[in-house]
Amino acid sequence: MLPQKFSISHQIVLSFVAVILLGTVLLHLPSSSGEPEKVKLRDCLFTATSAVCVTGLTVKDTGTEFSFAGQAIILGLIQIGGLGILTFSNWLLISFQGRRTDFETRLLLSESHGSLPHVEPVRLLKQIVFYTLLCEAVGALLLYLSFSRDHPSAHAAWLAVFHSVAAFCNAGFSLFPDSLIGYRGDLTVNLTIDILIILGGLGFLVFSDITEYFTRRRPDGRRRRLSFHSRVVLWTTVTLISVFTGVFLILEWNNTMAGLPMKDRLLASLMLSITPRTAGFNSVDTGALTNITLCVLIFLMGIGASPGSTGGGIKTTTFAVLVALMWSRVRSTLRIELLGRAIPLNVLAKTVAVGAAYALVTIISVMIMEVLESPPGGVVYTDAVRGNFLNHLFEVVSALGTVGLSTGITPDLQGSSHILLVFVMLIGRLGPLLLADALVGGRRQKRYSLPEDYVLVG
Repeated sequence: MLPQKFSISHQIVLSFVAVILLGTVLLHLPSSSGEPEKVKLRDCLFTATSAVCVTGLTVKDTGTEFSFAGQAIILGLIQIGGLGILTFSNWLLISFQGRRTDFETRLLLSESHGSLPHVEPVRLLKQIVFYTLLCEAVGALLLYLSFSRDHPSAHAAWLAVFHSVAAFCNAGFSLFPDSLIGYRGDLTVNLTIDILIILGGLGFLVFSDITEYFTRRRPDGRRRRLSFHSRVVLWTTVTLISVFTGVFLILEWNNTMAGLPMKDRLLASLMLSITPRTAGFNSVDTGALTNITLCVLIFLMGIGASPGSTGGGIKTTTFAVLVALMWSRVRSTLRIELLGRAIPLNVLAKTVAVGAAYALVTIISVMIMEVLESPPGGVVYTDAVRGNFLNHLFEVVSALGTVGLSTGITPDLQGSSHILLVFVMLIGRLGPLLLADALVGGRRQKRYSLPEDYVLVG
């Protein structure tokens, strides 16, 4: 743990930065490279950031340009980043030193994963680690059944473990140069990866709530009801997956899925609907997708996973509240209603702030990348420059949503653009509001309020 003088937001930000820097140094060691020459320090920084922020964008092929030791370091960074560094360290302290929970630990868990009134923080912490290891172990076993048909046993086991951890942590790292395109028609690989992504993206609080629902009963003998948060997460997740599986099947029917068997088309469409929130695996060539499909993917990458999960984005609950807000305006209702409940104004205010913050970071980052990637003569119009705008937008949103999908331009970007994406990935993993609180927070609350007045909007 970091010293007490640091706030929770400071601890979270500094711990992520510290692990990224440590990972950068370890990946820069000669033993981590898969080639005689070491991987450049800048590329190590990008890879370490992408791993800790569970993104999956890569400038070097993980399976060939990093040795087994380098791949193991990347996997460790993914695991630590997926769990959350301070969550991991608190679990170690509680497990091996027997330290009792304190107010700081409760704040940390609430900030990182949320809280439920009937779930003790220490029990939640242990459930998080158990849930993670159980899902990854079962996933690795299922993946091994398929990988062992094409690779030697030891290598198949490593492939299974690596992809299982990467999928559950919603990190798009793959040891295959074409991600999962080679296993596009493999039912076991596709469904295992899809389910791991969903489980990792639901959020640990939802898992804990579901566990309490099935294992603990109220004093009157009835089951506990799922929390409103869990119901919103599950409803939104199922809706997004169901709707956009059909959307991608239609959009890519005569493009990347042309000539494929129906089973392959369905599996590819299902993965396209799941992986943008926020896993980064792909079973079709992302660079060959139509512009409209890329736009839909950008939309899904912006939504991301759920609060307290291993994924990024504005989160499914934020999206659900924004939809409820727009629907309430259409119906001219005074309160924002969602699934039979009214949304408090403070939640609505945070929702709008999160959405605005992500939009602002996206716009500024794309503008900076357009300047950095402009031709030597400066920012001028050419067909090539205009055509790259969608690629740059896609790359930025993928980094901010900690997704890892790319149209293939990541390795070819300027070094300055790589550094930009490093900051964008960190913002996406931590959340722009938490990062802003760490940088400028700590100010005293005003003891007065200004008079209200009206302004025309919309």
